[in-house]
Amino acid sequence: MIYRVLTRKTPYEPKPWATDIRTDRRIQRMASSQKMSVHEITRTSRLQISKNTVHRRIIESVHMIHAKMARRLSLSNLHISKRLQWARNHMSYGDKWMAVLFCDEKKKWNLDGPDGNIKYWHDLRKEPRSFFTP
Repeated sequence: MIYRVLTRKTPYEPKPWATDIRTDRRIQRMASSQKMSVHEITRTSRLQISKNTVHRRIIESVHMIHAKMARRLSLSNLHISKRLQWARNHMSYGDKWMAVLFCDEKKKWNLDGPDGNIKYWHDLRKEPRSFFTP
């Protein structure tokens, strides 16, 4: 009885990690450079690790966040200047604006595909991704 008390291990001994530093970097690189979900990374990693482990390893990186993909490209300086020029040219349109019909083509519902709320693992060291970037 006294022997067991004296030789008993500490009350809490953490479980060893399922991945090493090299595997952690590989997981983070796959999430950063490829359009892969946590589930896809788990399948392609050839290791017996859970998707929760993969998710934790990605979150532990200080350079990775789970971001929403941009719906449009950002405007370049050329596009901004052309829009301003068009607006200045049409400021004196006067009563001709009464003949112009403005229509809002924005959809209220999307029943035939993704709604555009796509999230991805964004590496803060790289440019943000949009629907139009490869």
